[in-house]
Amino acid sequence: MAMRAMVLAGAVFASAAGPSTGTWPGGDPSVPPGRDFYAYANGAWQRETAIPADRAGFSTATMLTQTTETRLRDLLESAAAGAGEQPHDEVGKVGAYYAAFLDDGRVERLGRRPIEPALARIRGARDRAALARLMGEAPGGFEGSLFALTVEPDSRAPDRYAVTLGQAGLGLPDRDDYLSPASADLRGAYLAYVTRQLTLVGWPAAAAAARRVLAFETRVARASWTGAQQRDETKNYRRVSPADLRRIAPGFAWSAYWSGVGLHPDHVVVLQDTAVGALARLYAEAPLADLRAWAAFHLADNASPYLSRPFRDAWFDLHGRRLQGAGEPPPRWRQALRQVSGGGSKDLDDSRGAMGDAVGRMYVARWLAPETEAKLRALTDRLKETLRAQIAGSTWMSDTAKAEALRKVDAYRIDIGAPDHGDTYDGLVIRRDDLFGDVARATAHDWALRRMRLGRPVDRAMWDITPQTVNAYNYAPFSVVVFTAALLQPPAFDPKEDAALAYGGIGAIIGHELTHAFDDVGRAYDHEGRHRDWWTPADQAAFAVMSGRLVRQFAACEALPGVPVDGRLTLGENIADIGGLQLALEAYHGSLNGHPAPVVDGLTGDQRFFLGFALLRRDKRRPEAILNDVRTDPHTPDTCRVDEDVRDLDGWYQAFDVGVGDRLYLPPGERTRIW
Repeated sequence: MAMRAMVLAGAVFASAAGPSTGTWPGGDPSVPPGRDFYAYANGAWQRETAIPADRAGFSTATMLTQTTETRLRDLLESAAAGAGEQPHDEVGKVGAYYAAFLDDGRVERLGRRPIEPALARIRGARDRAALARLMGEAPGGFEGSLFALTVEPDSRAPDRYAVTLGQAGLGLPDRDDYLSPASADLRGAYLAYVTRQLTLVGWPAAAAAARRVLAFETRVARASWTGAQQRDETKNYRRVSPADLRRIAPGFAWSAYWSGVGLHPDHVVVLQDTAVGALARLYAEAPLADLRAWAAFHLADNASPYLSRPFRDAWFDLHGRRLQGAGEPPPRWRQALRQVSGGGSKDLDDSRGAMGDAVGRMYVARWLAPETEAKLRALTDRLKETLRAQIAGSTWMSDTAKAEALRKVDAYRIDIGAPDHGDTYDGLVIRRDDLFGDVARATAHDWALRRMRLGRPVDRAMWDITPQTVNAYNYAPFSVVVFTAALLQPPAFDPKEDAALAYGGIGAIIGHELTHAFDDVGRAYDHEGRHRDWWTPADQAAFAVMSGRLVRQFAACEALPGVPVDGRLTLGENIADIGGLQLALEAYHGSLNGHPAPVVDGLTGDQRFFLGFALLRRDKRRPEAILNDVRTDPHTPDTCRVDEDVRDLDGWYQAFDVGVGDRLYLPPGERTRIW
């Protein structure tokens, strides 16, 4: 959204800018910024950085994560040292859980015994109803399921929780991994992995069963929606009764399934309705023996990280080595930390961990400084006011849409550091001599907490991630933006750093999350967090034209030679990136109060701003990880992300004297500015 009140200030500062005459740590001044801005800003760092063998990549986010991991390891080892065999207090449970994960000897002695009872149930499933019941137990256990089920706020009525049901059933990350000719080698590796896992669990004729599992999942993939299709919030919603669900998806033993889930809801929100119906039909048609083999494989796949080394090695060879390109598994202490605490960065997952909120309380008590929180609050307030001004000055929005958008901005809450409260762990039994049991009980405990939300008021103070996760997010149904404690550390945020770097770095992240409220998905929610169409037809048409231009722009960038970005899958993140960067630039200009920005190390304020943006997107990833990202990640890979984002900002051209003839040059009429 254009902030017309800041145009004059922007022009003043742009006039002071020109080609860079200063130096930038980690940059490559031999590369003209207009040819490859990512390399200009990060080229030396890219050449000199080595990816650790146990990681899929190394980035600025990894640096933040490493600092956080060091802090967490100290906290958890101290907790483990003071924990008894079966502690009752929260810190003791965290410590005992961590200690159990590190008890490699006991895990090795047990072999596959921890999953034998579940395997016996699969082997003994004599009909489809028995297997459907096991699928229903998946949210609270290790079982596989054709359906992804959870309890979350209803996007059409965000003051109540709803049971949501969507597609699942695949062991590879994306449907196209099963269907694309380019993924033939990956399918071969996956078939070998399925065979290996079925052999480890003693499944009869494992190789033949694995081929049938792959054939079944290939049919599941054909029935599944693409990642881009899943971004359409209007189509990904169908509220039905259980009776309606049986009509939409006949052939599946729904009564047995709901018994396994432990819920008998009055209504279900079906996300990918045609896929859910197709999966039910596939289930009805598949031979029972194939379904049992599929269930046994997914049980082993889900449980492998907590079993003996043969299972862990098999799991890593596919998920770590083949899909991410990592050379070796992470050290056991880091695996333990992830399991107990959750968190992570791009090369880790963003799960909440088994006791993530408990660890979060420990982390915040020690590592979140009130002055850091206060400094970020001042930045977020300025960015939010700038967004308000941008909306008011928009040249393409109708007055009706502007009024609704301003109500939405005013309603947005910004949470910093940690939530007011999180999950509690009363009643959760943790033993330092029972890793698999700890994981099973913690998973069941988490699912029980989610089930209990039905029928209760929605708790808008809860977070989806933990304070020790290096991340931020926008959650439209709650009208909230979250910035975690782990994000508030150098190089992402230093309260004492140069203002230009702060606005280009954390300021662009703040702007990014605020702009998500108006991306291709977020814009469909109103000020109450309700999914509702509040746009006029003219607004819709204008947005479609501009967003379509962004789809084409990013699809023209190759993350690897011959591997283009999926412009539609990444559209929401690209809108947030460009809008957030523009928002941060105008907020930075406003913070100068009409005074010229200082030149530091030969760099103007605007130059440092854009370099600060590129700094936080330094990312060196293995080719396997990049390929996986392009297929599954809604974020554009960082080399394309930096170069394509800056191309749409007039201020970048002025700051670095980029013009006609430069590879990244876009004529003014082709630059996209939605927000």
